[in-house]
Order: sequence, then structure tokens, then C-alpha cells
Amino acid sequence: MSTKNEIHVIGAGLAGLTAAAFVARAGLPVVVHETRNRLGGRATTDDRDGFRFDQGPHALYRGGAAERVLAELGIHPRGQAPGVDGVWVRDGRAHRAPSGAATLLRTTAVGWRAKLELGRFLATLPRQRPAAHADRTVADWIDGTFRDEGARQAVAMLVRLTTYANRPQELSAEVGIGMIQAGLGSGVRYLERGWDQLVGALAAVEGVRIERDHGVRELPDVAAVIVAAGGPDNAATLAGIDPALLDVGPAAEASCLDLGIRGAPPQSLALGMDVPCYASLHSRPGGRAPAGSSAVAVAEYLGAGVEPSRPRLEEFAAIAGIDAERIVTQRYLHRMVACSAIPLASHGGLAGRPGIDVLATLADRPGIFVAGDWVGPEGHLADAVLASARAAALAAVHHVERLPVAG
Repeated sequence: MSTKNEIHVIGAGLAGLTAAAFVARAGLPVVVHETRNRLGGRATTDDRDGFRFDQGPHALYRGGAAERVLAELGIHPRGQAPGVDGVWVRDGRAHRAPSGAATLLRTTAVGWRAKLELGRFLATLPRQRPAAHADRTVADWIDGTFRDEGARQAVAMLVRLTTYANRPQELSAEVGIGMIQAGLGSGVRYLERGWDQLVGALAAVEGVRIERDHGVRELPDVAAVIVAAGGPDNAATLAGIDPALLDVGPAAEASCLDLGIRGAPPQSLALGMDVPCYASLHSRPGGRAPAGSSAVAVAEYLGAGVEPSRPRLEEFAAIAGIDAERIVTQRYLHRMVACSAIPLASHGGLAGRPGIDVLATLADRPGIFVAGDWVGPEGHLADAVLASARAAALAAVHHVERLPVAG
């Protein structure tokens, strides 16, 4: 019979730090194990010659689960919405992007049939019920909804932009529609000085003990464990089970070229219609670039079986109007994970993701909980991370409080 009520968290990324904060707030002792000396996981921010680059382009959705969870902890992210001036890139040319119904009529990126279809879609978007499309793939939904190729390309572009995924043959349309609603509705926030703003705030929560340079190869024998390190394969390995048993979707991956440039780019956002690329000004909130300079993220959303290519990113940056002679520093991330496992249409979308107790069930060991961007029925990207972390922490606390006391 256990007398120890200590909860251990594996991983000091956003999921692990959030879970630890909720355990500490409940008054229980909590220890976080982190393999590296640095905290944050994929939410770290690097300083390169005075420019601050996240691990690829990051955006926090306004009004989403992540903001609600952070507010519950008394954390209120500082940042601003990105600029709305932009271009759509098609056939190697940049076209002024529409920002509303009037500009949609004037854009040269698509023809009249596409404009009519896109206009109808945008008008009805707020009334769409994403969950009604949970078992349809993004590709099937787009093909069944839009007839014009330009409209199809534009909507696929919006799905990539908002989901960070280029897996239309597998991704649930529930996620695609829902994230377009969020992106074009409440919008996103770019964080001042980068995402380590959140890492620092979470790590500072009173009562959280963090052991750096302290990786674990197996789960510690304590009252409860929250696994929040890496993706599903790593979680399964720590629990001693076959990763295939988790039955999750593939990761969404991207390559990224971060650029520090003199002055400002010609527009805040460039989106590829017929190429899965993106370029965005990320220094608008402040603290991301020296005075008179800008930090720009250029990324390619990698499709199934596609190898990353730095020249493709450089070519897209040039089309977007970024002059190579104005680049003062740069950093290339060849391949990175944007989402550990996408919600699958074949699994019923968000509801088909593993629950926080999946490892306990498969390993037949009560007291194991899991958090991450591939866990739980709520949210996508950071919203899923923080929502599952909160749920895992509360479940772990409840589990420990129900344990019998020896004596």
C-alpha cells in the first residue's frame, strides 16, 4: 500500500510543464524529469544575432483551449495578431491576397468561378459544424464541395495554414474546417519574444520541481506518472508497450528557413496555392528582431514521402519578394514535427485520438497518464497540448487522492 503521493512528469515541454503546474496547484508534490538542460521542447526560442526564432513558425489561437488553460493558471500571453496584408502565390507569381468580399472580387489569383465558390464558402463558414465531417478526409471534403480548381487550391491552402499539416488524404475534415473557422474568426496571436515566454511562465509556477539533464528510460515507481515527452512512439516505449498499439496517425512535418532581414518584407504573409509553402513576418509583436529589422519564417508543409529542400524555400522567399541581399542571418531546420500525430478521418477525427489513460490501459498499470498534441478529444496543436495536460494532471491528482494510506 502506497504512502507516497508524489507525481512525476516525464518531459519539460509545454505539456509537461502545464501538467506539473496543475499538480502543484492542487497541493501535491511534483517532479519533472527533462532529458536536456533546456526546458520547452518544441516551444523553445533561439537567439541568432539578435533575432529570436521559434522552432518553426508558431501561432497561438485566440480564444482556444490553450488560452483558457493558461488563464486558469494566471498566465496571459503577450502578443499581437499578425499583419493582414499578403499575397497568394500561384504558378510562380504573387497575387494580392483578398482580405474580404470586395478584395476577393479584385484578386487575380483565381477566376470568377472560384471567387463565387469561395464567396459562398466564406459566407457559410461560421455556420459549419466541423464534427459532422469528422469521418471525411480533407481531400474528400474539398473534392465534394468545390468544383473549380482554383477554389480547391485556395481552401487546401487555408487548411495547411491553419492546421500546419499537408496530409489531406488522411487528415479529418473536422480539423480542417474547425481550424479555418478559428483562423479566420478569432485569429491567432504571435507571441512577444517567442514561445519561451510561455515556457518561462509555466516553469516559474510555485511548487514545481524540475530535474534537468535527467532523462528516464522507464517509468518511475511512484504514485502517478504523466508522460509528456516526445510523441506517441516515445510514450509507448517508456510504458513498455508496442507503439503500433496506439494506432495513431502520421506526424505532420515541415521544413523551415528562418530569416533575419534588414527592413521589412513587402507584405506580412505569403501563401502558396499550388505549392505547400508559407512565408510570414513574425517580428510584428516586438522583441523578435533588432530595430529596423524583421524576422521572417519561410516554411514548407511536407506531404507524405516528400523530402525537404532548402532551395525550394529560398525560391519561395524570392517569389514572396524577400531580397537575398537584405538577409543578415538565417537558420535552416531541415525537418521538424509540427504535430506528433494528426487526427485521422478513418478514426473519427478528434474523438478518435487516444485518451489520457491509454498507456495505463495498454500497459495494465493504473496511474499512468499521457499528454501531448496527439491526445484527447479537444483541440489541435497547442490547444490539444494544454487541454490534454490539464486533463492528465487532474486525473493524476484524483488517482493519488484515492490511493489507500498505509498504517
